[in-house]
Amino acid sequence: MEKQSPISEIRSAMQSWLLLLVLLAIIGHIDAKGPNIIYILVDDVGWADFDYNTKGNTSIPTPNIDRIANEGTKLKSHYTHPTCTPSRAALMTGRYALNTGLIFAMFPGSLAGLPDDMPTMPQLLRKAGYSAHMVGKWHLGHSQWKQTPVGRGFESHTGSMLWDLDSFDKSMWLDPWDFYGLDWVEAHENKTFKHSLNETHATKLQTAAAVKKIEEHKEKENPLFLYVSYTAAHSPLQPDPEYEAKCLHIPHLWRRQFCGLVVGLDAGIGQITKAARENVGEDTIIVVSSDNGGSTLFGGLNQPLRSGKLNQFEGGVRVPAFVHDFSGKYTNGSGQEFHHKMQISDWLPTFLSWAGAKDLATNVTFDGIDQSEALKTGSPARNEVLIDVYTSKDSHDKKNMVAYIKGKYKLIQGDIRDPYYYIEPVADHVQSTDPKWFPRVPYEKFARFLDYLFGERKAEMHRASFMNYFLFQAYAKRIGPQTLLFDLENDILEEHNIADEHPEIVKDILETAMAIRNKAPPVSNYFEIYPHHDETIVSGNCTGSGRSSKLCRFIHPWLADDVDLSTVTVVPAERGALIRFIRLILFLASPFIAIAIIIWYICCGRHSLKRILSKRSNNGYEKLLSEKKFDPFAIEKKSAFVEEKKQKL
Repeated sequence: MEKQSPISEIRSAMQSWLLLLVLLAIIGHIDAKGPNIIYILVDDVGWADFDYNTKGNTSIPTPNIDRIANEGTKLKSHYTHPTCTPSRAALMTGRYALNTGLIFAMFPGSLAGLPDDMPTMPQLLRKAGYSAHMVGKWHLGHSQWKQTPVGRGFESHTGSMLWDLDSFDKSMWLDPWDFYGLDWVEAHENKTFKHSLNETHATKLQTAAAVKKIEEHKEKENPLFLYVSYTAAHSPLQPDPEYEAKCLHIPHLWRRQFCGLVVGLDAGIGQITKAARENVGEDTIIVVSSDNGGSTLFGGLNQPLRSGKLNQFEGGVRVPAFVHDFSGKYTNGSGQEFHHKMQISDWLPTFLSWAGAKDLATNVTFDGIDQSEALKTGSPARNEVLIDVYTSKDSHDKKNMVAYIKGKYKLIQGDIRDPYYYIEPVADHVQSTDPKWFPRVPYEKFARFLDYLFGERKAEMHRASFMNYFLFQAYAKRIGPQTLLFDLENDILEEHNIADEHPEIVKDILETAMAIRNKAPPVSNYFEIYPHHDETIVSGNCTGSGRSSKLCRFIHPWLADDVDLSTVTVVPAERGALIRFIRLILFLASPFIAIAIIIWYICCGRHSLKRILSKRSNNGYEKLLSEKKFDPFAIEKKSAFVEEKKQKL
């Protein structure tokens, strides 16, 4: 046998080693499996609305959430955007909302949606081998199928497209006289869907759907990504009676109703966690977060943080959030607090890292930062957070505004609108159940009247519509334009404006924020809507009060995917807050006005009416006489003339 040369032996050895490395890589890739990821997004839950976040000083009992959070890592500086659609857009894309074009809550009938060319969380995780399913509220587009959850990467979606739906019959009303549609669908990515509903409370339906998806995944080999987006505790305040019964110690009606919604969330999150542990195992991560701060006008609390939902102060954007890592492999152990900055856009790159799929992010632009190493070691990964940046050309309603955090400093500059200015950020309010700490504004007596007129449940629907379309636009106090600079390390309550003392810091932060704004795409006009609401409705199967043909109509995509939305006729949504308010008053008062007129007529109106008509008749008679257009003796003369003719005949 011919002896190999040294070079041939080296080449052969290298080939063997290379083959071994390739085999090991293949085996490693086959064996590698990212953790199951369950992201639970709650709606309008404030800093002081989960018991764990106030160290037992809140009035809302949340034992399941407290236990799960305390066994995980509590995120003490987790930021979102001030409203729902922007935060959800950032979560799904890993981009600041500004860079998705969705800077405000999407109105019913809007044509807006996530950009077609922007990859989403489910699309990227499915490339990493995950199954991806969604339960709950979407609020990121519904005019075309490609804008819906299944059009943006989820294999299935059970839930709603929009906001403010009745928690029981899932109806949505733009006004008490303007029924928009029922908002509930079970959809699949092959464009099959089913519109049907019963009157089980939305939170219970969403929990049941989430648990079912987890149980169905039990025998599957690939990991699960489940996005559970609860509609609670968003208005209308319609808790399930079973859960509201645990809140009877709270005297203020709206806080008690809000408490019932949060107790329902607590039960649901407990059930989902239990189902995950029993069905998909220990290699599971659960993340829980709110989409923005709580609305005190609907019972939420953010104390000691200033303000709330819709606002750029801490109460509007620093939200309760935590990570529960069953295995302990991905975070820094249980019972930890992570005080470094996070933003909701960070979750997509973080999930890709946990999934072992960082390479998928190579050709994707993120504003979010991979926080996987930071959560494992407790080290900071982010020094800056964009809250809001837009200019007057972006929206008729949002004038020039910058809200940006850099280091320990936070800049808010622009035309600031604060619906919560009358709620002072006093820490002692957190544990209070005294109604005086809740807004006593002029509309509250009017809202009580709605309760009497419609019944409490339907009144909540109309109060939510009234609030969202009127008070947030008209009643909110404008405290700008001005420049506010806060030192968050020493002034978390944002009480001391130090802008005049540090103009150089203001200039630096402003330049940083505007550099991001200047590179951003045009924003979607959330007030531009498709005018023909009936064309958005399809028939479905209903039980309960939704069975009538008029009401058994469901919100559904109404435009084909290949339609160029720029060619579709839209109209400005009705924005006149005062006109809308007057219409609401007239609508509500019209039955009482009619009854009052009838009673007045029966009692004394007939005689008064006769006197009025008689007076008008006399006045007209005298006028004709003065103008010599009427001879009062004409009839008598005519009669005498006739009698004279008769006698002659």
